[in-house]
Amino acid sequence: MNASQPASPPPRRPNRRRVWIAAAAVFLLGLAVGGAGAVWFGTRALRTRLQAGPEAWPAQSERIIDRIQADLTKSLALTPEESARVEATLRESAGAMRAIRLRAFAQARMELRAAIRKIAAELPPEKRDEFHRVMARRYERLGLQPPSPTLPADAETTP
Repeated sequence: MNASQPASPPPRRPNRRRVWIAAAAVFLLGLAVGGAGAVWFGTRALRTRLQAGPEAWPAQSERIIDRIQADLTKSLALTPEESARVEATLRESAGAMRAIRLRAFAQARMELRAAIRKIAAELPPEKRDEFHRVMARRYERLGLQPPSPTLPADAETTP
């Protein structure tokens, strides 16, 4: 070192507190974005599923039948004839389950709409219109046809 040159200050260490705060902020931001994304995608999937109705769900039951049949054929070493009989039984059962799901979906829809009508009947007239608007917004957010305030519950056939 030369006497005419001042000594350079030692290199500055980053403040540990700032580093931890920055790491926590990045973590919390990632948590918030991930949670919001999961909610958004989940809501979209639910809305799509509700709009399609149970009639559009057979592809899932077909995949389940194929998976169960393949698993049983492999684990039980079924012959082709046994495998064919198992598949026929699974498909018959899937058809019955599909019919049950369709009936349950229709009954649930009718029950929900009947409940909306009962609630509206209990409300004073000045709150009834607002109640119907609130319920219509809820249905429309899901992409569904809102219940009609004037039709009886069993007259509506759309989901």
